[in-house]
Amino acid sequence: MKSKVLKNLLRVLLYAAGAGAGSVLAFLCVQVHDMTSDEPLSLVLLILLYGGMGALGMLAAHLTAPKIVSGWTDMMSALEKRTDTLTTTQLISMVIWLLGGLLMASLLTQILHFLGESIFTMSVSAILYVVLGVLGLTIGAHRAEDMASLMAEGRVRKETGATMKLLDTSALTDGRIAAVHRTGVIDGEIATADFILAELQEMTASPDAAKRVRGQRGLDTVKALPNLRIESTDGPAPAETDVALMALAREKHATLLTADSLMHKAARVAGVPTVNLNDLAVALRTVTAAGDVLTVRLSKPGKEPHQGVGYLEDGTMLVVEGGSEHIGGRVEVTVTSVLQTSAGRMAFAKLIEED
Repeated sequence: MKSKVLKNLLRVLLYAAGAGAGSVLAFLCVQVHDMTSDEPLSLVLLILLYGGMGALGMLAAHLTAPKIVSGWTDMMSALEKRTDTLTTTQLISMVIWLLGGLLMASLLTQILHFLGESIFTMSVSAILYVVLGVLGLTIGAHRAEDMASLMAEGRVRKETGATMKLLDTSALTDGRIAAVHRTGVIDGEIATADFILAELQEMTASPDAAKRVRGQRGLDTVKALPNLRIESTDGPAPAETDVALMALAREKHATLLTADSLMHKAARVAGVPTVNLNDLAVALRTVTAAGDVLTVRLSKPGKEPHQGVGYLEDGTMLVVEGGSEHIGGRVEVTVTSVLQTSAGRMAFAKLIEED
């Protein structure tokens, strides 16, 4: 029903256009007569001329209407099928680029007006509008993904104020990032690059058993991060993945997450925001101070014959005076001092029963 109404409306417009064209042709005939003859046309002749030309125009429109309506229907059907395959982002991108192309054509046309009004300038203006309009539509269709990325990035920043977190190989093979992400302390989107995944797959095929284990752990970490975004890069895999990842982080305005201290230092020198997971782990360790009462299992003897050594949950080594007799058991101790060394934190304690 809707299609039939549109077809009838198009036919009415064609008849009106035909009548208008006939009237214009009659007007031109009158102008030619006035220039070649001193006697004006009578009112009857004018009515017959305009009426006849208008009728001829409507007749021409009636004869050509079926083909025009059919062609218009086919064109609308093809356009509808084409637009059905386009995403909303593509349509928005095409409209924006189309408006940009038409605006550019308008500016160039204004420049042509300084040459004067002529058939040449009007023709060039029409060509500019068509060419730049089509060029805008084409560019808009091909750059829709970039617009989608910008819109998504802008939406994330607006809603959360967070930047993307980009994981390197060491962060994935370390394995702790999955547990950290589950806590919800990492804001923003987490991502890695396709060449990082390729590197993990190469590690799983390495003849070195330790390297295979790290590569498999990295792939398991990827599976444990269901919302992990994989950034696709064009071209072959880079020879220096660290350099390529820092370039990607700079391009995406992302923060680099790594468990490699050398990568952390290199990124800081390059001006790329970075977080070292090891520094995060150290910062989250329980602070042990002198006077704390702890319960610890002594696992081995110390350097001195009367000492026993145990380890706290955060990995801090605890040396217990008089603990050699309790190796293999759990004792309650009082911390006497804490020492920070290049290898980590050490604490010294004594048995409570000796107080």
